[in-house]
Amino acid sequence: MKGVMHYGRRIASLASATALFALGACSEGTPVNVAPVLPGAPAIPAQYRGAAFIMDVSALKKTVKITAPTAGITNRTSAANLNLNAQDAQLSLLGGDVVDLTATNFIAGAVGASVPGKVLITFDLTVNNKLAGLNLITPTFPTPPAGASGVQAFPFEISVTTTSGSVGTNGNEIIVVSPRFGAVVASNDWNGSPHNFFNDIGCLATSNDCFRFEEFATIGPLGASAAQSVGFLIDPTVGDFRVKLILAADLQSTVTPNPTTVTGTVGSNIGPLNNVLINVSGGFSGSSNASGVYSIANVASGANKTISVSNLPAGCTLSPASIIVTLPAGGTFTQNFTATCAVPTGTITGTVTSVQGANLSGVTVVVTPTGGAALASVSTSAAGAYTRTLVPTIPANGGITIGNLPAGCVNASPYAYTGVTTGSLTVNIVVNCPPAPVTYPLSATWGAITNTGPTGRQVTLEFAINMGGAPGRPDINGSAADDLAGISFGLSYNGVGLDYIARTLTGVGGEFDLGVVNETSAGTAAAQASVAVASTSGATVTGNQQLIRLTFNIATGFSGTINPTLLVTEALATTSLINVTSTVAVVALPSLIIP
Repeated sequence: MKGVMHYGRRIASLASATALFALGACSEGTPVNVAPVLPGAPAIPAQYRGAAFIMDVSALKKTVKITAPTAGITNRTSAANLNLNAQDAQLSLLGGDVVDLTATNFIAGAVGASVPGKVLITFDLTVNNKLAGLNLITPTFPTPPAGASGVQAFPFEISVTTTSGSVGTNGNEIIVVSPRFGAVVASNDWNGSPHNFFNDIGCLATSNDCFRFEEFATIGPLGASAAQSVGFLIDPTVGDFRVKLILAADLQSTVTPNPTTVTGTVGSNIGPLNNVLINVSGGFSGSSNASGVYSIANVASGANKTISVSNLPAGCTLSPASIIVTLPAGGTFTQNFTATCAVPTGTITGTVTSVQGANLSGVTVVVTPTGGAALASVSTSAAGAYTRTLVPTIPANGGITIGNLPAGCVNASPYAYTGVTTGSLTVNIVVNCPPAPVTYPLSATWGAITNTGPTGRQVTLEFAINMGGAPGRPDINGSAADDLAGISFGLSYNGVGLDYIARTLTGVGGEFDLGVVNETSAGTAAAQASVAVASTSGATVTGNQQLIRLTFNIATGFSGTINPTLLVTEALATTSLINVTSTVAVVALPSLIIP
């Protein structure tokens, strides 16, 4: 063989024979009948342990953790670096810089299901060729079984382990080899019967260096093998165990396949996902942008490529998180992913008022996101305020429906909202309601009983009217406040106890300077005072106005309760003297208790 550069690690002379490996030494040809003499205890020299993949298998966690050999293999980036052509081959024990080894489909059987007293554990192994321009073909050394072809994998050392759970040199836990806790052996799920890879003695009854093996087909540049099942029979007492695995193949130059661009989007029910990591087997990766788009250029084409997604936002899941595809040579391969995410929520608050500015209490408020289900209703407070929590922010818009409005109010639901975030959105609603009827409350207040007057006791009754603010009745002053030009009313009371004697005008501005009081049926239980208040100059008053105070003598020796009544006979507004008698509302008069 011409132009061979041995590739990888150097394995030193073993006992009385010298073996050449593609991990190191240089040669002009392929070794023939290489027959290292191995020591009996331990059966495998330390050099092989450094060239082995380590599989930490947990029967309890149902996981397989694979660690590649720590020693690196240099100058593997292209066939040109190796000075190979299509007819040359390179001997190699494969390391982590040449291949990726992955385990999937872990299955742990029941005790005794396959072999009495044993548990069968199986999982699939896939070998990924990380080299561009190189085939992984049948190894020259270690010597494969007769008729074998392609990559060879065999477990040469198995030990029961325990894990301390501490942080150590093997990642998040320290692996401790245990001298007890049961036995582990390779099962016949490996597709090759025991074979002696390290010498030409063969497998005898006393051999301790014969191993079952798994034969993988030739793996092309940047390609992957089919997933193949391997297994182990373990005692039920075994929780974890460690397997040291040799991967052997020759490296043969070939033509590098055209690379592919892998692209697509990462979306979800809440929209595009940013900064999501996408990995393609062979060490290729990229991440999505704010629009959820990712693009990974110069990806090695071929079959059995795994595209996986990680670094999803909190609350988002994706099933499955990885897929196996065939990437065509050249061009673009599109793979989209859609995750399911928990939708963040916010709060909508606001008030419901009438067009007149009145707060509407007890109004039901229902928030419905666009395309979603209506949320449970809430009701407005006495101040017309409402709060609806747990409103989805995606979509950020929707409608608000109200109900239980006062009679005559127009329900224009739904009222649109938009822009809900995880904070609070304010949506105030103004309802078109008819104005409340305009009234002018007329009230009276008893003064304190005094020790004055001809009978030795007197009391006063003072009247006031509130014409309100703007707007008043639209037929009076339009949008302005109403004004009073004059009013007359009748006061009925028990004249046996009370006798009217005088009146006093109490208007602050003095506009109402005319006050007339006539008492009839004096001294009887049906006494009545007819009262009129007006302005001699035609002036009017607005707002809350005092009108007149009546003074009564209390009959000598009288005691008891006086319950007066009031009846408005006429009320005129503005200088136009519009009759507003029906608008005056008499406030219930207080009783007078005379001791």
